[in-house]
Amino acid sequence: MRIDLIRRRRGSLSLEAVMIVPFAIVVMLTARYIVEGMLTRQEVAVFTRASTVSAASSTLPRIVACDADRTPFGAKPGVSASASVSCSSYRAEQGLKREKPFFRALRDGARPWPQILRDVDRKEPVNDVKGSGSGRFLLSQPDFLRKQGAVTSRQTYLTPEPEFWDHGTKPYTAAHDPVIWQALRQRNTYKLFPNVFPSRYN
Repeated sequence: MRIDLIRRRRGSLSLEAVMIVPFAIVVMLTARYIVEGMLTRQEVAVFTRASTVSAASSTLPRIVACDADRTPFGAKPGVSASASVSCSSYRAEQGLKREKPFFRALRDGARPWPQILRDVDRKEPVNDVKGSGSGRFLLSQPDFLRKQGAVTSRQTYLTPEPEFWDHGTKPYTAAHDPVIWQALRQRNTYKLFPNVFPSRYN
């Protein structure tokens, strides 16, 4: 027999229509729970990314600069949400397998005359900034969702430090020039290159 959910029987709702209300409420509350989880994960990802970029580009201490706008976490009624991010140094070249780290390859190439790297060899490692973000949300209503406890979302983001090695910064301003000029001066070979090396003026 076909069930007509809309048909009214003597001014009363059908039994089927009444029975579907609790089910519909559960579906809507569950959908909100899922949506809040998706929004929290998205907001934690954005917050982690922005905080990591801020820490990488700032001249302030990393623990201070690792912060970004967290406004969305307190903007939804009935939802308690929070987030935090910590930033740390991460060895930028540690995952290389087919290629050598840049400065190690530079040292290998200069093995016949290692003094050539005297002023340009970088002793400290090349670092990226790694941001580890954590966020949580808790629905304050209804009780059966609140009793589920807080839901946690974790995100990680990696970004390079905006550091460039060019001829405008020390020690790359002079580069190999002082070393080569010093070697030429040892045997008067510099006389063959009177106007080539700027270090002749030092």
